[in-house]
Amino acid sequence: MKKLKELVAKFKQFDIYKNRKIFYIVPLFVILVMLICGMCYQFSNTKQYFANIGIDFQGGTILTVEFKDSEANSEKYDQNLAVITEVLNEQGVSVSRDQKSGDSTIIVQYVNFKKGEGSNDAKEMNLVNQAIKDTLRQKSDDGEISTILNINDTTIGNTSSKNLLKTAAIAVAVALACMLLYIIIRFDFYSALATIVALLHDLIIMLSLSVIFYVEVGDSIVAALITIVAYSINNTIVVFDKLRTTIKPYKQNKTNYDVKDIVNTSIFGTMTRTIYTTFTTLIVMIILVAIGVASIRTFGLPIIFGLIAGFYSSVFIAAPLWSDFKSIGAKLGQNRKNRKYKKSHAK
Repeated sequence: MKKLKELVAKFKQFDIYKNRKIFYIVPLFVILVMLICGMCYQFSNTKQYFANIGIDFQGGTILTVEFKDSEANSEKYDQNLAVITEVLNEQGVSVSRDQKSGDSTIIVQYVNFKKGEGSNDAKEMNLVNQAIKDTLRQKSDDGEISTILNINDTTIGNTSSKNLLKTAAIAVAVALACMLLYIIIRFDFYSALATIVALLHDLIIMLSLSVIFYVEVGDSIVAALITIVAYSINNTIVVFDKLRTTIKPYKQNKTNYDVKDIVNTSIFGTMTRTIYTTFTTLIVMIILVAIGVASIRTFGLPIIFGLIAGFYSSVFIAAPLWSDFKSIGAKLGQNRKNRKYKKSHAK
């Protein structure tokens, strides 16, 4: 903890306001890397998709294979899973997620086989699933994998997930509008605009890092997006509250203030608090991702990306953006006054 305080003290000597344009460029660089990685994945022989879209949004199959308890121990899990994966690959599909259920059951998910461009032939997929089950039963009889007691498949569609995504998008848009109104009332218009841009930055960077690291994008990404919106706004509001408190004496005395000093003072005045809250939350999420099952990882990794993006925007983007928006607003206001002055004197 002492070293962390020393590191923060050294960091406070850094001029964030002066280097703000560099910090604006970093997210653009991340987005560029995302586009490059996505194109590489798109034309890759192993991935073939721009992002790792899960069966929740594409439609797919959940295959549940229950083995005999005495034979399906932990040592044979990898062997059984390898055979299942091989059989799926032979039928033109690949495992998008696998997990162990109990001591003797393996559950795998895979995107439905697509016949032709843009089509999804349900009848052919049923035949593929049946062929997969028959092949696995044959391999079980031949002793290549543990004895199978029961095997079944469940096909799921993507309609409900699309509706969920649409509803979540509306919810986030309404939340952003309410935040915008609240911040305008509590602070000012420029603070509200900077906050919304910072939040959009967090969501875009979270999705970009999910593409770069090829994290599965499913229903859990919706929960992650909403979580980050709620969490990230907190740190940004704290920064703007400190900024308002710092400016208040100057406004009361009707004196000018240095925007550079105000921005840096506000950021560093809340730096320790921002680091502690982000760091403690990150520890919990990292542990969950490290020891959790696949479904936890697909939720936890985007949260980690969002926390990092939220910390970055709260410290390096929100307050500097406020100063830039305020400067642009002042120039536009002055231009309007100049035009009105010229028109009045022209008459």
